[in-house]
Amino acid sequence: MARESTEEELTPPEQDEAEFATQARAAGITLPRRARRDPAGALVVVVAVIVLAAGIGEITGWIDPRTPAPYNGNYLDQTCMGVPVQSAGGISSAVDPGLVAWLEGAGENMSAAVGGCFSVSVTSESGDGYLSLFGPAAPEFVASYGPPSGADTAGHSNPVAVVPITLGAVAIVYNLAGVGAGLRLNGTVLAGIYDGTITSWNAPAIVDLNPGVSLSGLPPITAVHFATGQASTEALTEYLSADVPSWNSSIGSGMNVSWPGGVAETSDAAMVQEVSSTPGAVGYVELFGGSLPGLEVAQIEDSAGDFASPNAVDTWIAASSFENASAVRNGSWEGFSLAGAGGAGAYPLGVLTYVGLFRDLGVAYSGTLSLADAGWLLSYLYWLTLQPAVAPLPPAYSTATVNALNNETYDGSTIIHLENENGEDNDSGGGTDEF
Repeated sequence: MARESTEEELTPPEQDEAEFATQARAAGITLPRRARRDPAGALVVVVAVIVLAAGIGEITGWIDPRTPAPYNGNYLDQTCMGVPVQSAGGISSAVDPGLVAWLEGAGENMSAAVGGCFSVSVTSESGDGYLSLFGPAAPEFVASYGPPSGADTAGHSNPVAVVPITLGAVAIVYNLAGVGAGLRLNGTVLAGIYDGTITSWNAPAIVDLNPGVSLSGLPPITAVHFATGQASTEALTEYLSADVPSWNSSIGSGMNVSWPGGVAETSDAAMVQEVSSTPGAVGYVELFGGSLPGLEVAQIEDSAGDFASPNAVDTWIAASSFENASAVRNGSWEGFSLAGAGGAGAYPLGVLTYVGLFRDLGVAYSGTLSLADAGWLLSYLYWLTLQPAVAPLPPAYSTATVNALNNETYDGSTIIHLENENGEDNDSGGGTDEF
């Protein structure tokens, strides 16, 4: 029997673990206790410069970090003794602008914890995924919704590590007066809407999923998609390709596909505006907490025939269903996707955000990035894993990230040692973190 969802359940959750725990208890899920740790103890000096951009290969949002020399200012004079440090960065237009607010918010949270010395400013640039570095800075880490391919990292003189840092979700949004939140959809219906074979909200395929909901007399369906490469498009089309064979063979998946029709928009803001101003419209946006004014959020059928929402619990369940996958256990993320998550209550449009950085930060930057700054960088990346966008990382994912950060070196020597939050040492063989 499908679970009933309320409008409150469908509201994207705030970035608050207490709320997540409350939702989990309501869903009958028992979570281990998650203890937060202040990262300031082992650090003395400044934060790193952050530049998030794109660079080589296909439209992936990844940058080519082979560009020389990070910031040529005086890092070593900056401390947490009342001297704030400003970090600057940018992301491709293929990346949801909500990531900017999330990164900056996480930086503010960390700054409050370490004495006010940490500041992050991230700017979204126009383009299709390829960004030029600006100013004299070169990136110390790069971020995107998809792991880089082997082609993205193969040409580097220094090895690159890739780690997941947060878990988000793509929401299907619509504008149907009088219908309310929680309209039930599935892959077959979404594929029909976006390939143009379903044009009416009272089509039998939609009516059958929504008994008791009046769908007659509604405006015709207007399917809104992105005209430019978007990570949310990739998440949606990967799900449709996995769930609907005809979609996979005719349209396929990617950040940009050949849409058969519909209305094209170029940004998340334009997508929200178009759907909210067009009766009968449907679209998709990635969530980073907060709300979607004027729009309702759909439930999507899961692999058990139930219906799941892009909230903290259902998104976490979906990612958790892959915890035993070799990619998660081995920290080998190329080609990994949350599409097709199994189990009751697993929301099938979850999205991981990844960070890439050089494995040896001393060698990669020839000493222009100080050891102290490298420590700040790794602590910030660890801090990001404790700041859920929609849901916290499941234990196996956070363990993979901590293991990778522990393996970071500076001229061959370990930079930082992070422990599981229960106080046990991490090792490359796995283990799990606690919430």
